[in-house]
Amino acid sequence: MRCRITLIAIAAVSVGLTVGCSAAKPLEVDPARTSVEYTFRDSSVPPEYHRSYVIKASSTRATITVDSYGDVLRQETTAVSAETWTKVTDLVRSLPERTKDIKTQKPGCAGGTASKIVVREGDDQRYSRHIEDCGGGPVAPLTDTAAPLEALFDMRDLLKTNG
Repeated sequence: MRCRITLIAIAAVSVGLTVGCSAAKPLEVDPARTSVEYTFRDSSVPPEYHRSYVIKASSTRATITVDSYGDVLRQETTAVSAETWTKVTDLVRSLPERTKDIKTQKPGCAGGTASKIVVREGDDQRYSRHIEDCGGGPVAPLTDTAAPLEALFDMRDLLKTNG
């Protein structure tokens, strides 16, 4: 009887470890129906230096809106090539694995920035992740995913300040 209980306990622990240590499942998306929204929130600085932005992209076009505390400063739209969209959707598929070990941080750190990504397939939200960056936060999975979209725009010109 003790042997059976011991075997059952070992089996239960093994199953738990297997499930707990397994890789996150890739996000399955249909590139033709997928849209990606990446938001960067700048740190709290005077309005003339503050630049936050949102990039909304689909398989054919991307739009960036740059603001300073809600006041829209610039907006541009550009075409998205098939090659760029393939890069983006490949990165989107791997987001669950690349973000699985990132702990949820408390929002609103003093002086920090934040990044958020939302992936939709049609009207269905398939993935969303918000990460605060308070001096070295783990935002790379989100910024790496947004990088091919940012490359479509002249970010230096769009984010230039008056100061």
